[in-house]
Amino acid sequence: MPAQPDKVPSASPTPGKVKRKDVSIVSRNLLMVAIGAVVFAIVATVVLYGPIAYGDEVPNFGIILMLTVPVIAGVAFRVGLDAWLDRD
Repeated sequence: MPAQPDKVPSASPTPGKVKRKDVSIVSRNLLMVAIGAVVFAIVATVVLYGPIAYGDEVPNFGIILMLTVPVIAGVAFRVGLDAWLDRD
């Protein structure tokens, strides 16, 4: 004998009543690029402060850090933004 579903009213509003933010894909991509550029500027300032201030050589990990961290931050921001805007 199949189990009978309980007819309990849900605590969340129905999908028709949920107000969703309507942001275009272009806006989301531009926000991702902007966040990546801001993080790039922050990381570049931190990494290049020593070489500029003291005349030291730029270590390889600093260059790699400057190139990878902004990409990771931009993509993470985009994923978080999409999840927040598209939540049910």
